[in-house]
Amino acid sequence: MDQKTRAELREIKEKEKKERKKRSKKRDKVEKDYQKKLEKKDKSLKSRKTENEKYRSIDKLLTKAIIFVSILLIILLIIVFLI
Repeated sequence: MDQKTRAELREIKEKEKKERKKRSKKRDKVEKDYQKKLEKKDKSLKSRKTENEKYRSIDKLLTKAIIFVSILLIILLIIVFLI
């Protein structure tokens, strides 16, 4: 059986971890390049940016609606209790 010291095992694990990070960075770069290429061809997939913008606009609309309804309720309560 091939016995290795703790230091050797630790070095092997660190090398593997560095290699995984390298592959991950390379994969991320390739994915970004591919996304940019698709956007240039105008065949872009749904990106998070467009989805977030859509949700923000809906969020603003709902916030305004809630504020409007709250103001109407306050006015109604003032009218009911003062009359």
